[in-house]
Amino acid sequence: MRTFAMLAMLAALAGCSGHRSSGDAFRDDAWDVAPDGIDDTQAVPPDWPEPGECSWNGSWTCEADGFPMACLLDGEYNDGHAGGDGSPTPVLPPGQWDWNDADDDLANWRNFATSIGSFEMLLHGESLHHGWRLVGLDPGAVDFSGAAAYFEGSCGTDVLELGARGSLHSFASGDLGDGPDVLVFWKSWSLDFRTGSVASSAGRDDDLVAAGCGANPDGSFDVMTSTVHTGPGSDWVFVRDISRSAVDLGNGASGRTDTMDPLDAGDLVVLRGNTHDFRVMGGRGDDVAVWYVDDNVQTTTWLGPNFFGGGGWGDALWSDDGIDRLVLALSPETPVVSTTPVVPGSLLVRATTGALVDDEPTAADPFAHYCIECGTGPLGQVTLILEYVSSDGSIDTGYFYVTSFEILQIGTEPEAALYVLDDQAGTATPTTGVDAYLPPAWPEHLCE
Repeated sequence: MRTFAMLAMLAALAGCSGHRSSGDAFRDDAWDVAPDGIDDTQAVPPDWPEPGECSWNGSWTCEADGFPMACLLDGEYNDGHAGGDGSPTPVLPPGQWDWNDADDDLANWRNFATSIGSFEMLLHGESLHHGWRLVGLDPGAVDFSGAAAYFEGSCGTDVLELGARGSLHSFASGDLGDGPDVLVFWKSWSLDFRTGSVASSAGRDDDLVAAGCGANPDGSFDVMTSTVHTGPGSDWVFVRDISRSAVDLGNGASGRTDTMDPLDAGDLVVLRGNTHDFRVMGGRGDDVAVWYVDDNVQTTTWLGPNFFGGGGWGDALWSDDGIDRLVLALSPETPVVSTTPVVPGSLLVRATTGALVDDEPTAADPFAHYCIECGTGPLGQVTLILEYVSSDGSIDTGYFYVTSFEILQIGTEPEAALYVLDDQAGTATPTTGVDAYLPPAWPEHLCE
């Protein structure tokens, strides 16, 4: 268990959601001014970070001494030189744009452009190129698959807003590279996608992901059999209607669950809607996971997620030195109990035995492998078992497993109930030593 001195650091972090302002270049070239030129600044929630000139959260100010940035451009198609037919070639972001590289045929680019769309430069002021925005053929419903694999991501801000009916699927190696990227989509499946990783050097890499545009009152799921790896930096991920999927906020070596990214920092994930059989891995830093359990229209027997403050296997399980917080969006009056059966309207918290229970179906995949009960850590830490049953019995999470989290928060208001999790004794002890974390608003503005 972390000491109260360490926990005191959370007090300063609890209210740091920030407020937006008019960072002019990012506003002009990203989302605050609509394509028709109408100022749309009020669409950004007031409790979000302040945008910067070149980033969604102000983390990158686009300092001119780093420009021009060659890594924003493809190694071959970067200057508009004449092609084989004498026509100017397009200026493109990094990618595999030739089917036959020796022929410089641009066949892959033509496939991308005719099935998905094109890219426009993001410019700070009149001339500082700092990233790319995807311009879909059907902006509200981009199908980012197939030829999308040819795009390799740049070192700047890559904005992939696929629309309220957009889909991202059938990827095994998608990577947006460095920079404060923005990824927005409705549905995904058969997906292993990176918005950043050490494989692409990981500079300026605070990413924003909104997955699951639109609610499903029928209890169905939109984000399925998918893993999104956000890698280094301080990332924000919002996911709605997720099943059999994972959010990796900071695993290292391109997302291996037994490794933590050395450049990861405090991250946020917000889970809404129907949420079933999912995993969250925080990596390094002071991470926050917010789960709106009562959103569920439960159609499965159990919900059964797994939350890891660090990684999901091996050395990454117990080596995170951050203060990680699990926020359950329930009534602050929800009692915490330690015995079963769980009385409706209460939350169970207790220890596992300290045995190792492997998730065997994922054992062969180093980017998905995790433990259900994670054995005993070097200081005697064990995985905690939690279970929540709603007052009317319509939601029963079944056992869900929490490894290497230090704070439990029940409620999303200033009066939320705060507990220190002792993963040696298997207890949750009320505390007044930290402030409540107030989750930011759901990013509806990104899906509209």
